[in-house]
Amino acid sequence: MDTKSMIDQAVTFAWVYGPKVLIALVLLFGGWWLIRRLTNGFDRFLHNRHVDDGLRPFFTSLADTAMKIVLILMVASTIGIATTSFIAIFSAIAFAVGLALQGSLGNFASGVLIMLFRPFKVGDQLKVLDKVGRVVEIQIFSTILKSSTGNRIIIPNGKMTDGPIENMVEHSEVQAEVTLLLQPGASLDKLQKAAEEAAAKCAHAIPEKEVSVKISGITRDDMKTQISVWTLGQYHDDTVNHFYEALRNSLGAAGIELAKERRKEVV
Repeated sequence: MDTKSMIDQAVTFAWVYGPKVLIALVLLFGGWWLIRRLTNGFDRFLHNRHVDDGLRPFFTSLADTAMKIVLILMVASTIGIATTSFIAIFSAIAFAVGLALQGSLGNFASGVLIMLFRPFKVGDQLKVLDKVGRVVEIQIFSTILKSSTGNRIIIPNGKMTDGPIENMVEHSEVQAEVTLLLQPGASLDKLQKAAEEAAAKCAHAIPEKEVSVKISGITRDDMKTQISVWTLGQYHDDTVNHFYEALRNSLGAAGIELAKERRKEVV
C-alpha cells in the first residue's frame, strides 16, 4: 500500500468518523459535567427530605453510577459502536447476580425500607425473634442489638421487616423480668414478699405497679419462677440487672435457695 492510498484512507476515516468523535467528546464532557450537577442536586433533595445520613451517600452514588453508564452507552452509540450486545451481556450478568444474591438483596431492600420509614432508631429497646436488646447500629444488611448482658445480637434486616417487632418506647411502661430456678417446695408467700422487697430496692421500678411472681414449671429438681417488675422502657436493662441482684439477696435472707440461676428479660 503506497503513501497516497494511506493518506486517502486517513482522510476518508477522518471525514466519516471525525464529526462523530467530536460530537462524542462534547457529549462525554458535557454529560459528565451535567451528571455532577444532577448528583449534587439529588443529594440536596434527599437532605431536604431528611433521608438518613447513612443511606443518602448510597442513593447519590447509585444515581451517579447509573447516569454515567447511560452516558457511556450514548457516547459509544454516537461513535458507531453497537451497544445492543453490551446491554444484553450486562442484563444477563445482573440477572445471574440477582439470583445468586437474592437473600442478601432482600436484606438490602429491607435495610433501605428501615432507613426510609424509621420504624425504630438507634437507642430504641426492641424485642425481635425472642431477642431483647437496645439498637446500637442500623446497617444496610443487618441491625445490631446489644442485650442487657452485653452480647451483640446481629439480626438480618429481612427478619426485621418480615415479622412483628416490639418497640419499647422510651417513656412507656414495660416489664423487666428475671427467671430463676428455685429449690422445689419454696413458700410462695415468702417468695412474693422477697420479690417485693427486692423491687423496693430498685431505683427505676415503678412502686405503684404490682410485682408479678409466676411459677412456669416444676420438676423433681427445681421450680422455674418468673418474677417481674414494671419500669420505663429507657430503664429496662438497668432494672433487669439491679432487680436480679436485689432478688438474690432478698431470697437468701428469706431462706429460699436457688437450684440453678439464669435470667431472661422480656417486654
